[in-house]
Amino acid sequence: MSQMARRSRSDKIDVDRLLDAAGLAFSRYGVGQATMVEVAALAGCSRATLYRQFPNRESLRLAYVHRATLRIAAEIAPEHRPGSVDTVVDLLLRGIRAVRSDPLLAVWFEPQNMAIPLALSQSSELLRTMTTGLAGEFADDPAALADIELRGAWILRSVVSLLAMPGESEEAERASLARFVVPLVLTDSSATEGRS
Repeated sequence: MSQMARRSRSDKIDVDRLLDAAGLAFSRYGVGQATMVEVAALAGCSRATLYRQFPNRESLRLAYVHRATLRIAAEIAPEHRPGSVDTVVDLLLRGIRAVRSDPLLAVWFEPQNMAIPLALSQSSELLRTMTTGLAGEFADDPAALADIELRGAWILRSVVSLLAMPGESEEAERASLARFVVPLVLTDSSATEGRS
């Protein structure tokens, strides 16, 4: 293995170790209260090492959420693009369940921490990560990609809302997603453009 490959692998391991430590810090101290000093201490590294990878707390939080989003998407994503309302609702509910069942992610949606996920849900980088899987064959079409990102933003806001303010039951959440969110996301935008 070349020195460059070893360094790249080492950097990846270091980033994962730092993000794991960040998750522990967010859980122990609160998402908004965890400091870079606490994260570095939990990672067993210097603040300089942490700051080399993440220049500030916002970039650390975004990287943590980005990694969690990719992991959950890999666990729940179907092999092909979802086409039916029921399939998309099932995907969204599996994602919501995955967040709620992971104590290091569920803490983000406790009342004292909600400002951070609300702010991050507006991140264009996070939206791009979420919608990459939905883009599929449209990834090279700027107009289609912009429409997919707009739909992704609506899905993300809906999911964050359900995580912050859970429905009475999963059945109630399923009904809301199936009636008010997913049909709008699956509607062909070209069919509705002429109506306005």
